[in-house]
This record gives sequence, C-alpha cells and structure tokens, in this order.
Amino acid sequence: MGVEEVIPWMSYDMFVTLLILTGVVILLAVIVYLIKYLIDVTPYAYVNARIRGMEAKLLDDHKLNELIEAGSLVEVIGLLEDTVYSQFIPTNSKDIFSVERSLEMHLAHIYKTLADISPERCRKVLELFEKRYDVRNIKTILRAKYARLDSESTFKMLIPLGRIPESKLRELCEARTVEEVVSGLEGTEYGRILSEQLSLYEEYGNLIPLELALDKYIYQSLWRAVGIEGTNEDLFKEFVGRMIDIENLKVILRCKREGVPSDTISNYLLGVGYELPPWKLKELAEADSIEGVISSLEGTEYGNIISECLEEYERCRSAYVFEKVLDNYLVEVGKKLSLRQPFGVGPVIGFITSKEMEVRKLRAIINGKMEGLSPRDIRELITN
Repeated sequence: MGVEEVIPWMSYDMFVTLLILTGVVILLAVIVYLIKYLIDVTPYAYVNARIRGMEAKLLDDHKLNELIEAGSLVEVIGLLEDTVYSQFIPTNSKDIFSVERSLEMHLAHIYKTLADISPERCRKVLELFEKRYDVRNIKTILRAKYARLDSESTFKMLIPLGRIPESKLRELCEARTVEEVVSGLEGTEYGRILSEQLSLYEEYGNLIPLELALDKYIYQSLWRAVGIEGTNEDLFKEFVGRMIDIENLKVILRCKREGVPSDTISNYLLGVGYELPPWKLKELAEADSIEGVISSLEGTEYGNIISECLEEYERCRSAYVFEKVLDNYLVEVGKKLSLRQPFGVGPVIGFITSKEMEVRKLRAIINGKMEGLSPRDIRELITN
C-alpha cells in the first residue's frame, strides 16, 4: 500500500520531504540541548578537576579510626601531620580552642579556594558562604566586648578569612563596648542590621537579638542568591533551602526542649525555607511539644528522619540526637545533588557537605579527647 493510498492528499515526494524536515527539527533540538548543556558544564571542568583532587585528600575511615583510638589531643594532632590539616594546626597546639580555630581556618580556606576558581554565578553563592565567617567574627567580637575582653585576646579568637579586611577586624577589636562595635560597622552591610536591633540588646541585656539578626541576614542573602530559575545553579537552591530548613528545625527543637514560648521561637526563625514555608514554620513553633513538632512534620522529608530518633531523645532528653541526624541528612542531600549534575555544580555541593561533615567529626573527636570520653563513646558521637 503506497503513501497516496494511506494519505490521498499527500504525494510520495511530499511525505519524504516532511519526514526529512521532521528529522532535521529533532536533530536541531538535540544540538541546541547539547550546546546549552556544554555551555552550562564547560565552566566547571577545571573546578571539578580540582575538587576531585581535594576529595582524594578527605580522611578515610582508617584515619578517622586512628584519631578516635588516639590516647590524647597531642596524639590526635600528630596523626593529622600527614593530612591537609597540618598546615593549619601547629604541632605545639595544646589547647582545644586553638585546634578548633585551626579547623575553622581550614574550612574558610576551602570556601575561598572554591569561590576563586568557580564560574561567576557559583562564585556569588560561595562568597556568601564565605561571609558566614564575617558573621562569626562579628559575633565573636560582640561576645568578647560583652565579656570585657581586651583587643589582643579578642583578635586571637577570630578567623580572618571572610570578606572583612583584617585591618577592619583589628579596629573592631579595639572597641570597648558592644555599642562601639556596632558603631564601628557603620557603612558596612552589617552596620544597619545591627543598629536596628541595638535597642533590643539594651532593653534585654543579651546578645541574642544582634546574633539572630546577623544569622537571618546571611541566610536570607543566600536564599535570594540561589533564587535562579532554569540554570545549573538550581541545585544550589535546593541545597541552601534544605540547609535553611534544617537550621530552622534545630532552633524549634532546641526551644521546645527548653520550653521557650512560641512567639519567641518565631522571632528566632529565619523566615524562609525550601520545604518549610513561613506558614509551616509558624505551625511548628506553635506545637505544644517536640512530639507535636514531629506530628506536624508528617508528610515532609524531615518527618521520618526525626521521628526515628524520638525513642533515643526520650532516653537522653538532648536535642543533639535530632541535630545529628539532620546534619547527616544534609550530607546525603549534597551527595545526591552531586550525582544529579556530575559535570556541573553538583561536585561543588557534594564536596562542601563532605568537608563540613569531616570538620564536624574532627571537632567531636577533639572535644571527646578533652572530656576523657572512651573511643567507643566518641565513635557513637560521630556515627549515625
């Protein structure tokens, strides 16, 4: 049966022409898709090659086990001499504060390196991650002045690797009061934010309003920065959104554990999120108990994760059990996102989460050694 018999109004030549045109259109669509894909992923080729090199230097289970079994903090530092941490941790470090500061210095250096080598859109997000060290430094200075520490003692506690120049940090350390620190930040992006909360600090006599204002600013800035549709960086939107959800949940669970009133909890929350929009956060803040929070989370990604820890929480009455599984969940999110875009921004996200978790584990090991915990107890702290 010929084409003319099936479609009486179409000649054979016309049918062949339409078939060829259809094939050309499909081919062009495929080419356009491939070109767009290459445009998206090509800028990440060098970045991801560097990340593969950095991933090879992450601590393996054998090294972590050696650190857990170490007999003292000095031995832990010795075992880190053949790792990437050696250039940040002085071999003569004997106090936990200097070691923890060294770990933070390493993490800040990682964010700076990634920001320096990443494409522009990715760089903007990573630079905001860097700004968390600005916030950390400002908080440290505020706490130091609240405690009336001198300038030199204050500066020794800082991580001078954010976006605020070291000269400015030294200048802020010279301030004598919290009010002088806020005044010293006038003209910076943090000055206005802190000035708006200064009256609450003066009214209540604690730093919580100032510190929360800084946290909200940096996370809301991150959320705005990742609000990009139809680009490779959409993965960052999910990652940052999940991170904000988790921060909000940690605040809610801690506050419920301490019996903080719901209206106060709402003031502590970041007000944005990925799966937990403002109305849901309000509902969670108004829950009667931790059990009520878990019930309200039913149907979300976080419901099962937290409910599985309820028995352990009831045994030890510490919100840390929830925080640990939420942190582990964020690492898993990072790993999944890295596989979704293996040649684009995915490996950046995967490496960030892996490195953050590694530093968190090292911190737990170091604190465990200082507190005299057994290797078994430390291992329980850092495993699921």
